[in-house]
Amino acid sequence: MQKSYKQKLDDTIDKISEKYFQKLKSHLPLCKDPTVIILRGHLLVEELLDKLIAMGLKDTSAIKDARLTFYQKLCITQGLIGKSNTDMWKSIKELNRLRNKISHTLPDAELVEKLDFVLKAFFETEFDEIPKDIYSKSKSLRNGIVFLCAQLYGFIKGIEIVKEIVKKKHPTTA
Repeated sequence: MQKSYKQKLDDTIDKISEKYFQKLKSHLPLCKDPTVIILRGHLLVEELLDKLIAMGLKDTSAIKDARLTFYQKLCITQGLIGKSNTDMWKSIKELNRLRNKISHTLPDAELVEKLDFVLKAFFETEFDEIPKDIYSKSKSLRNGIVFLCAQLYGFIKGIEIVKEIVKKKHPTTA
């Protein structure tokens, strides 16, 4: 029995999704140092923002040398996708603030305080109270970043599917 187009598409997405999840796991190890998770997580989110922006452009070379900041990329992506997912955008903004803070100063007691603020943004409804020890905070931060990446990745896959469908139905316009 031959697979339908949708079944083939689902199989492909499953393979790609598993591959991407493995990438996340390899780049975001469980560790006690939240700075590693913050810096790597920020890079992973930025990579996805770049991909979403590129998908919305007809000619990516037009912005190749633009030197866009993370925040500018975030704003452009919000414009492309829409602002309806406010929790996701808020969490990404908080991750960026925290990354900017640690990239310009050495980690200190204030980092733990800011980390708690970011965790509240990530998991506003999930925690009755924020974890106390640094390992639990780091693990929660990692999980939050993985969730953000999964959401952004979902947008990418959704756009790819729509483009593929349009291309198949209207080969001359794609």
